[in-house]
Amino acid sequence: MTLWSPRLPETPDPIYSRIAGALERDIRAGVLVPGSRLPTHRELARSLRITPVTVTRAYAEAMRRGLVESTTGRGTFVRAIPQPPEPPPP
Repeated sequence: MTLWSPRLPETPDPIYSRIAGALERDIRAGVLVPGSRLPTHRELARSLRITPVTVTRAYAEAMRRGLVESTTGRGTFVRAIPQPPEPPPP
């Protein structure tokens, strides 16, 4: 398991959205690599002092964005983010 703990920006956005955004930012920065196992809902909730339901919403949002995949009984894992195609040469 990855000992990932997001740095949440102070914004008016809901916490679940800020967690999903932090997850995307850390994936794009290479902090989290494809295949990395994320903390369980309870572990992340405990470390951030939020409810597991909020983490569930955050992971669902990250899944909607195509950042993670989840399997019951196995956990939540980082997916490879497809890179946009390079523009054709002039």
